[in-house]
Parts: sequence; C-alpha cells; structure tokens
Amino acid sequence: MKKKYISLIVIFLLALFVRFYNLSNIPAGFHIDEASLGYNAYSLMMTGRDASGKSCQLYISMFGDNNPSGYYYLAILPIKLLGLTEFATRLPAALFGSISVFAIYLLSYSIFNSKRIGLISALLLALSPWGIVLARTSAETLVASFFVIIGFGLILLSLNKQNVPRLLIGVISLFLSFFIYPSPRVFVPLLFTTIVIILYPLWLKQKNKTYRNSFIISYLFLLVICLILVFAVSGGTARFNQVSIFNFPETKLLQAEQITEDGVKGAPISVTHIYHNKLINYSTTFISNYFQYFSGDYLFMKGGLPYLLNVPASGLVFLIEFPFILIGMYFLIRKKETITLIPIIWLLLAPISAALTVDDIPNVRRSLLMFPAIELIAAYGLFMFLNKYSGIKKNVFIAVVALLFFYNSSYFLHQYFIHAPIHKTWYRDYGFKQMFNEVNAPNEYSDKIIITKGTGGVFPLILFYNKYDPTTYQMGESHGDAAYTGFGKYFFAPQDCPSANRDNRFPTGKKLIFVDRGDCPDDKRIAQKKTKYILREDGTKAFRIVYD
Repeated sequence: MKKKYISLIVIFLLALFVRFYNLSNIPAGFHIDEASLGYNAYSLMMTGRDASGKSCQLYISMFGDNNPSGYYYLAILPIKLLGLTEFATRLPAALFGSISVFAIYLLSYSIFNSKRIGLISALLLALSPWGIVLARTSAETLVASFFVIIGFGLILLSLNKQNVPRLLIGVISLFLSFFIYPSPRVFVPLLFTTIVIILYPLWLKQKNKTYRNSFIISYLFLLVICLILVFAVSGGTARFNQVSIFNFPETKLLQAEQITEDGVKGAPISVTHIYHNKLINYSTTFISNYFQYFSGDYLFMKGGLPYLLNVPASGLVFLIEFPFILIGMYFLIRKKETITLIPIIWLLLAPISAALTVDDIPNVRRSLLMFPAIELIAAYGLFMFLNKYSGIKKNVFIAVVALLFFYNSSYFLHQYFIHAPIHKTWYRDYGFKQMFNEVNAPNEYSDKIIITKGTGGVFPLILFYNKYDPTTYQMGESHGDAAYTGFGKYFFAPQDCPSANRDNRFPTGKKLIFVDRGDCPDDKRIAQKKTKYILREDGTKAFRIVYD
C-alpha cells in the first residue's frame, strides 16, 4: 500500500514539473485574456474592485463576456506574494492542474475500486497534452475541472458506506466549480441527474434515509444554484449569448436561404415549415458541433481552437491511448455493474455545453470535461489488456506499451517546449512585453505613446505590463481601447501604421512614440526617424517603434 502512495507522489511531482518548468516564458507570449485576468486580480487586491470599478462581482468582464470570477480571486494571493507577473497569473491553473492527479485517482478508485487503475489514470493525466497545455495558460476551465473531478469522486465514494460528510464535501466542490467556468453549470446537473436515474433501483433498497435524503437534497440544491446563476443573476447568460448557436448569424442565414429557395421552386408553405424551421436548423448545427469533438483530428492529431492553444503536429490525447480507449469501452459496456458506465456517460455528456456554441469550434477549453473521462477509460482499457496476460508475455507487453507511451510523451514535450515557442506566436500576443520594455525604458521619455489597434485588443496588456494604478484606471473617463481614446500616456489609433498615417485627432507633444504593426511597409515620411523593430522568436516583426 505504501508503494502505491509513493508512486502517486512521484506522479504528482512529475505533473508539477511539466506544468511549472519555465512557466513564465512558455508558452511564449502572454495573451490578452491572461493579461485581463491578471490585471483584474491585481485590481481586486489593490482596491477590492475589478478594473471597471465594481466590487463583489460574481462575473468580471473586460470584453463584455462576463467570466465567472473564481479564478480572479484565486490569483490574488500569488500576485500578492510574487507581484503582477506571468508566473503569478498562471500559477493557479498550473497548481490545480498538478493536484488533479490526486482528484482523478480518487475518482478512478470510487468507480473501479482499484488502486492500480487509479495510478494509471493519474499518470495519463500527469502527462496529458490537454492538461499540460491548459495548465500553463491561466485556464479557468482547468481549475473548474479539478473541482468537478474531485466532487464526483467524493460523491461516488460516499455511495458504498452512505457517508454523508463525503457527500457534502463533494457537493461543495461541485458548487465551487460553478464560480470558475460556465461549462460545469450544464455538465454537473446532467451527470448528477443521470447518476440519480441509474442508481434509482438502489435507492429503493436503502435503509439509511439520512443519506438518501441528503443525496436528493444535494442534487436539488445544485440544480437550483445553476438556474439562479444562469437566469437570475445579472450577466449570467452574457457570454453564452455572444457565442450561442441560437444567436449565430450563419444559422439564421442558412434557414432564410432555404426558405427563399423553397419559395423560388414553389414548394408548399407547409413543407417549408416541416423542413426549414428553427428546431431543425439549430439541431443540425448542434449535432455537427457535437461530433466534431469526437473526431480523430481533434483528439489525437491536430487539436482544436483557439490557435493560441495549438501545439504543432500534436493532438490533445496520445495516439497510443486510442486502442486502449476502445478496449476500455468494450469491457465497461460488458461489465454488469451500473457504476462502471459512468466514465462513458461522462464522456458523452461533456461536449454538450461546448456544442451549443459556435465560436472556435471544436473548442479546447469548453470541452475539457471530456478529458478525465477519456483518461479513465484508457486507464481501464490498459489495465484490462495487460491483465489478460501473465509471466514473460505480460512483461513484454508492459515494456512495449511503456516504450510507446514514452515516445508519445517525449514527442509532445519536444513539440511543446521546442517548436511551440516559435510557431505562430502572434496568436499568443508575443512581443508586447518586449515592446513595453522598450517604450518605457528610462532613456526613452515621451509625452505620448500612440499605439496601433491593428494587433487586436491591447489595453489589458498595457495595464498588466505597466502595472497601471487600478484606482487611476477606475476613475478615468476612458475604459478599454476605443479608437482615438486612451489613458495615461497611451493613445489608441485605428491605423495599422500610425507613424506614417497620422491625422489631426492624434495628440501632440514635444516627444511622441509611435507603435506600428510589424508588417508596416517602409515609408519615406519616417525615413529620418529613429526606428526599432520588435522581433518574434521566428524572426518575423511584431512591432515597429518610431521615435518622433
């Protein structure tokens, strides 16, 4: 028994290493979403209010997306201790991603009652590309998934001995997941409902009424909380409304196009209503999205979206796991114990919330809850496969499988730590830190810094890297980076190359610094000006800085 716990500790240390190694610099660049998260946590720490000046918020918004505020509060302590840095902002995700090995061990044991399967599950999670990539990018969804995994692990573990304290701690864990990322608000009620239904025959035989009543009350509590957070709390549906299939213009356009074509061909109105209605169109979009999450390219070969989470020539799950996932499903379906079907049910339910959205499909973040189920099934399949053999043959298979896993994991780590830092880093806003270091250098005083908006939303990065005073920002007239506005020394220009394309709305001063896109062409109007380029790791130009 001690050996198994030592093995689990070693797996945890391995997970810790691959998630924390050079965390400040890899992934290369610091995306505006991470900067927004870090700066809002900094603002909460300094003033008790988010960047917009609101206090005690369940949702925090910098782009009108209303993210649950849990991660922002978790990031306060690291930022307090370590300062407003990339490392401090990424630390909560990396930490919770690491301790998830304990969570999945618990979940695996609660389902299979096997420490060996638990260890295999923990090892697969520790080295999983899906888990590593998100753990290193301030991913709220990874923290939420930890609470979901350990929550259901405790609830399922409580079933055997009708342990009410374990049940309640599990429910609290699931409850906390609702305040970190939106997906659990759909997934948790669906899986909990399924558990209630499939275990209903057992409830009739239960003599422990206290546990049974606690279980049902817990289920109803979580269901009501979900409904309140989504429909009763202001802003609960803001992000969903932005990316929902129900508000997607192309879905509506397709329906209108089909109705028009029916009209051109003179099809009866009743036929048009049958084939081209909202139910059919939205269902088609949903089903199409849903099945994308089970494609081989998404899971094993290329990964998904957004591109900033892409690792060259790598999927989200090791290819060597594929046969063991199939073997695991086969034996789980054959097994007569109802509880062992939970990993398969989990896997089928996990993409539902993601399939209801259209932005960046298939989405690596929104579908993360598939990940623990995949690793559980693969672990069970690997265990059953090796269990079929004994003696020398078993040792040979263990060696071959270990070698293939080592190759898969080392290949991914090579792609991630060697190739990803120079591969399409513009998706991760690489160059902003270097640019701010340059324009804010002590010997480069300026009255105003006129910066292009052509690289996307830049103001969270300005706030983050300048450690801009939150009180000053909250009291300012201008929030965000609307064209021809600004705060502090910064002024936002809509032109890609403001140094060469000036207009009378630009501020004036004795010394101005212009920040252009890096791909701006040479221009004779600035030929005599001091110019410096900020280069990405691959040698491409991120910014052109012109000193006026």
